[in-house]
Amino acid sequence: MHWKDDMHERVEFLYHTPSPYELGEKVWVVRGGQSITKPSYHVGPKRMDCYSLHAVTEGKLVLRDGSREFGLSGGDLFCKYKGRSYIYHRDAGCKSLTLCWLAFDGPGAETLLLEAGFTPEDPFVRGRFGASLQTSLTELFQLIRGTQSSENLRHSLDMQSALLRFFACLMEPKPDYSRSPSMEWVRQSVRYIELHAAEGLSVEQLAALAGISRTYFSTAFAEQVGISPLRYIARVRMDKAAKLLGESTASIAEIAYSLGYANPFAFTRAFAAHNGMPPSEYRRRLRQQM
Repeated sequence: MHWKDDMHERVEFLYHTPSPYELGEKVWVVRGGQSITKPSYHVGPKRMDCYSLHAVTEGKLVLRDGSREFGLSGGDLFCKYKGRSYIYHRDAGCKSLTLCWLAFDGPGAETLLLEAGFTPEDPFVRGRFGASLQTSLTELFQLIRGTQSSENLRHSLDMQSALLRFFACLMEPKPDYSRSPSMEWVRQSVRYIELHAAEGLSVEQLAALAGISRTYFSTAFAEQVGISPLRYIARVRMDKAAKLLGESTASIAEIAYSLGYANPFAFTRAFAAHNGMPPSEYRRRLRQQM
């Protein structure tokens, strides 16, 4: 580990020697670093011997990949793929450009990059480098700086854990709920209701889990699913009730309490309102059809 100051940048290089344990995993750290660039900053053409993920922490950078050119700015990430050649430089109009990077290798590296949204054809994602990713990268850098022996199993485990946390953060882009409703959080809410509707689940709880207001949650959910979240919770409970009435010998009271109702009367009233008959009559008719 050392800092280097030349006509192009002031840069910290961090080198890591993967242990035999790390080399037995799907991905491992090779090196990392950070750079405070100067106006003349220019890299390449340079061909990579591993994968190197770079974050633009401030300023603007121009990346060339073959005949294509991309403009990147603070918060953007780009990946230099193994075996490919890249050129990049500080944007002419940029007053300050700082970068940090993590180089890694292994048979699972490209799969992880793909899951995070990178491909050799489109090697960048915009606005992904935030506080959680910065924290993960800082943890990795601290571990590299503290390396004492590649044979230290505890250190190898710490390195591997930190690297996997880094990739986990990389795969969690910050959702923007202020725009159009995201089908992903709606699907997650639907699944959560199906699993926990019998546990006294409320719309307030669902909205809190999604990280949005109750009003917005209810409106967006109804637009995507076709009914309000409250009605969807009730429908899931009624579907579970119908299944228990038809496939079990549980009493009405047992079913009521199993589905989170305060008492059998509240369950009977809700079931009758939903199905047009009380649960005892529903069960009797099912048995007559058998």
